[in-house]
Amino acid sequence: MPDTAQEIWFIRHGESTTNAGEISTDKFSTPLTALGQEQAKAASLAVTRAPELIVVTPYIRTHLTAKPLQERFPESPREIWDLHEFSALSDENYSNRTWTERIPLMQDFWERNDPDYVDGAGAESFSAMAGRVRAALGRLQTREESFTVVFAHGYIIQTARLILAHPKLPEKELMRKLARSTRTSHIENCAITRVLKNAGQLSLHAEDLANMDKEFLSDQVD
Repeated sequence: MPDTAQEIWFIRHGESTTNAGEISTDKFSTPLTALGQEQAKAASLAVTRAPELIVVTPYIRTHLTAKPLQERFPESPREIWDLHEFSALSDENYSNRTWTERIPLMQDFWERNDPDYVDGAGAESFSAMAGRVRAALGRLQTREESFTVVFAHGYIIQTARLILAHPKLPEKELMRKLARSTRTSHIENCAITRVLKNAGQLSLHAEDLANMDKEFLSDQVD
């Protein structure tokens, strides 16, 4: 890779107990399953050189996913960034429910297509979440590390992909596309999304961009 190019890998956390269908007591402390721990180990082995920066979110599941990589490269510095998962639902509507039980509430949220709507205490608007992602992308643009690994969450990585692929989208259209892409371009646990930086500009790796845009041509949902 030329000296002028930098690379950023976004890695979704390993399978959490919530992903596996268990009840979530809160948004912060959900741990990984045994499978999620194995996924984290496999993801760490996909990283063949020491990151100059490892980024995690405040949520425990990203810390646990990053742990095997940090053990492989203990000299790599780690920072906690404000990239926690999208809090679309209030604490009342989120806590002590399974993912399946939250599906109707999330469907109602997406059908509103209101970027400024807040579900209640502990929730955030779509615009606020997108703002956090844009701030992180702007921060990555200014960093000098040649290789950064960011452990984050499904909605966060989906939003980053959309912003990079379609930087001029109005907020309502960005929200609509996010609701759709989470169904048609699902990001699996510990999947890697590669971003390149050349001359201070971030862009999706060509393979990731092609795969994502191809899925946008279909309205089929699973």
